[in-house]
Amino acid sequence: MEKSAKFYEDVAKLQSWAKSFREFRANEWDTLPDIDLYMDQVIGYLNRQLKNQGKDDREEGQILTPSMINNYVKSGLVTHPNQKKYVREHLAQLYMLCSMKQILNIPDASELIRRLSEERNGTKEVYNSFVSDQHAINEGIALTIEQIDAVSSEYDLMRVAVGLVLNATAERIAAERIIALLRANDAEAAEPAEPTEKKKPEEKEKKKPTEKKK
Repeated sequence: MEKSAKFYEDVAKLQSWAKSFREFRANEWDTLPDIDLYMDQVIGYLNRQLKNQGKDDREEGQILTPSMINNYVKSGLVTHPNQKKYVREHLAQLYMLCSMKQILNIPDASELIRRLSEERNGTKEVYNSFVSDQHAINEGIALTIEQIDAVSSEYDLMRVAVGLVLNATAERIAAERIIALLRANDAEAAEPAEPTEKKKPEEKEKKKPTEKKK
């Protein structure tokens, strides 16, 4: 089937998005704001960091809202702010949480962040690794989108979308398996050891009375 003008227009839009997706990299820990921020400042800052994660141009910049942050804090999924002020720790937690919630449910994503932070005695190293890994993966996805101009029809464009979905689904299943395994190990370690039965002291053999000599 011959490509339509609309097809070429759609591909051009996708490739333009792919270029910005490839070039964008979230700020690392040392470049996050080192001053206390209020809610509206957090929302503005993080939505700029998350700008390429919307489904379309209308959603860009609308990934995070004040009610979402309040719910995360109340549920214990994000560290409670000090007098409604947020610091680097909160920005890093919220960025990772919002990035992973596209695939994982919020409690699972929060648990991974918590576990990793406990293993590394803080969020800094975990966040920097997250940003680096995310950028590398995004470059691979962008390359796939940039090669779409070689496809022969809209059918092939849909096949690319299906391939991306299948890949994301398989990786989500694997991630959930790992989280379930970690939880099972925790539950097993928390189970109290079964009490061992105390052995009854062996009864002393009763001495037979000696027969009197006749």
